[in-house]
Amino acid sequence: MGGGEQGVPMSWVVILAVAAALASGGWLLARMRRGRARLAPVAGGAPASAPGEAAAVDGEGAPAGAADDPGPAMLPAERAILEQLCGRAAASARPAPPGGDGDLQAAAEAAAVETLAGIRAHPRYVPRRPQLLPQLTRAINDPGASAQSIAAILAQDPALAGNLLRVANSAMYARRGGPVEHLERAVALLGTDGLRRTAMAALLQPVIADDGSLFARCATLLWRHTLQSAGFALQPAPGVARDDLHSAQLLALVCGLGAVVVVQVMRDSWGKGGAGVPGVDTMVSLLDAWSVRCARAISADWGLSERVRQAMDQLADDLPDDALGPLARRVRMGRALAAGQMLDTDGPAPGGAGQA
Repeated sequence: MGGGEQGVPMSWVVILAVAAALASGGWLLARMRRGRARLAPVAGGAPASAPGEAAAVDGEGAPAGAADDPGPAMLPAERAILEQLCGRAAASARPAPPGGDGDLQAAAEAAAVETLAGIRAHPRYVPRRPQLLPQLTRAINDPGASAQSIAAILAQDPALAGNLLRVANSAMYARRGGPVEHLERAVALLGTDGLRRTAMAALLQPVIADDGSLFARCATLLWRHTLQSAGFALQPAPGVARDDLHSAQLLALVCGLGAVVVVQVMRDSWGKGGAGVPGVDTMVSLLDAWSVRCARAISADWGLSERVRQAMDQLADDLPDDALGPLARRVRMGRALAAGQMLDTDGPAPGGAGQA
């Protein structure tokens, strides 16, 4: 180079790139440890990592061994996450009318299970594949796609553009400088990478009318957790390709859609039977058993990649952490991280998880 200047040696470029990747991975690891520690003391003292086993806790309130690298069995159980979310929903919901007796509650639960088991036979619950999903997926995974080209896809659907603005203004994605009110401003503020992060979330955004009821509050919190989970799934990590990051984001979002469907089924089942509302334990059990199964059913015709379908099968089959592939494990880790972040900002559910 002229003027006596020297270029940066290639070895330094490699070292800096590796350092950046390790720093990102270390940040995710620290967040996972913190979230795991916050979720460990679930209802009745049951541990988050393995129901029915005692959780070893050191003097600082963190699970023993938290300083070690996270082993496959160290992620908190899905039920512990759902207990916190549903407990928070119950605490913030408006008072519900008196519930039905035990027989009415049992009948409502049986009706919900019957509907969930045959969810594809109930079109009103099954979100159809968004028309722009294939086109948007190709653009997001194309390293040469510009923010303007992605925005042009979103602009084809005014409702989708509106969803993008809502996501861009959410706590997970919001930037400084005031609210984002126009698609052009969203493109300018988010940039290509930011738009890639928000576009898929905007495309799959469900319609949730938060009227303050238990069901609405639960669906709202579940989707907020889904957005944060998808955001964590997108965090770069050593050895993880960009396509895999976006596949993990899509998987996390579709799983969140499945959870919202379960809440909708519960709302109708309890409403039709005059049973009032279910207890938190019942909601948690149904969500734990059926959310990913519903996600697998409603996305069967969506044309998802084979890797995403395999990862969803692994989550639906509730495989242990050490048997999960990289996509499924990344989503499960993202859900734990998001739950820990929500506990950091909201605090634990008043009265403890699992309350009726």
